[in-house]
Amino acid sequence: MPVALKKIKHPYISIDQKISGGQPVISGTRISVMDIAIRYELMGMSVEAIVDEYPHLKLEQIHDALSY
Repeated sequence: MPVALKKIKHPYISIDQKISGGQPVISGTRISVMDIAIRYELMGMSVEAIVDEYPHLKLEQIHDALSY
C-alpha cells in the first residue's frame, strides 16, 4: 500500500504562468524561490542577509521559500 505524503502548505509562494514563466515566486513579487535558494545555498548568504538585500520581504517569506 503506498504511503500518502502530507502536502505542505506554502502560504507565501505562488505559481502563475504569467509571472516568471510559471516558476514558483514569493507571492506579490517577481522574486523566484530559486533566487532565494541560490543566495542561501550557493552564495552562502544568511536569511538575515537576504532580507537586507530584499528589505520589502519578511523573514517568514524567506523561510517559506527555502522550505519549498
